[in-house]
Amino acid sequence: MDFPPKLVAEQLTYIDAELFKKVLPHQCLGSIWSKRNKPGNEHLAPTVCATVTQFNSVVNCVITTCLGNPRMIAQDRAMMVEHWIKVAKACQIMRNYSSLHAILSALQSASIYRLKKTWEKVS
Repeated sequence: MDFPPKLVAEQLTYIDAELFKKVLPHQCLGSIWSKRNKPGNEHLAPTVCATVTQFNSVVNCVITTCLGNPRMIAQDRAMMVEHWIKVAKACQIMRNYSSLHAILSALQSASIYRLKKTWEKVS
């Protein structure tokens, strides 16, 4: 990846902070946000849905950057995994636990976790 891990972590932290500032506490109660998929409930908990969407976007970004290019060899994927581990560490230092958890979830997903040759090359 062309961007330094700290810069990526800073930008993720900024995005997450902006989203969390908009969350309304009552939207977190009573599982209101989880009922949004039913017809007529699209308007329920939009701020919470935005944070969930951001989390899922980070997970998908990590997985895609690690697996998206079929020409990548194990060494290339290992370098990408190492990059995301550095981003995760920077998120931890910045106390951005949402993006930290998203990155770790992606790295522990079955599609990445089972890449034995890749993980052998991760330092």
